[in-house]
Amino acid sequence: MVKYDRLLDDIGSRTGLGAGEARAAAEVTVTALAHVLDESQRAVLLAELPAELAKDTSGETAQDPSEPADFVQRLALLGRRPPEEARYRAQAVLSSIAGQDPELVEQLDLPEDVRALTRPLDAGGGVTGPTGHQPRLTDEELRQELERLPQWSGDTDGISRVLELPPENLDAVLDRLDGLRRRSGRGPDIDRKGGTAVLTLRTKAVGGVTRLDVDLAHRVDEEIQRAGAGI
Repeated sequence: MVKYDRLLDDIGSRTGLGAGEARAAAEVTVTALAHVLDESQRAVLLAELPAELAKDTSGETAQDPSEPADFVQRLALLGRRPPEEARYRAQAVLSSIAGQDPELVEQLDLPEDVRALTRPLDAGGGVTGPTGHQPRLTDEELRQELERLPQWSGDTDGISRVLELPPENLDAVLDRLDGLRRRSGRGPDIDRKGGTAVLTLRTKAVGGVTRLDVDLAHRVDEEIQRAGAGI
């Protein structure tokens, strides 16, 4: 049986995604997976999934399992992500499920391209550009991402969020962000003056904003929200 909290933690550790983005990746992947299974196979899948994910397969109808290319296309459509990034996130989800419940994956009659995504991600894997680094986002890609990050603004050179809090409350928030940096190895650049702090994200290796920065912005927002609950 796949454990929900453990699955989200595993996805996050493999990709650097925050809890919200890891949850979204899991939901999209399970929905697309149900679509490539027939009714009996879908029942096998549902029996082993946590209820939080099983409900997301309702209304799905099976497609011809001989069309594996449609799996990534469907992932990209459901998750509103470029195909290569959608594939990367799905591999994190499916390999995490396989790690928890290898017998489940063995029971499923998966197209070969889908089964390949149940194998662990390569170390340092991800969507990379010609230099081997994550590519900079385009103006349009960043615009779409900022729609999901209402507290952030900027351009493809860098994105920022401004915090204005009483100094002692700001201390609590920045302590949490320092913990995030220690756990993940990445964190925002912080420019603090009194009760105001400007958080800035950019990938220095490419001189601009990448998917890594967007994912980190979501994690920063989650840490700020958690800190606020204790203020």
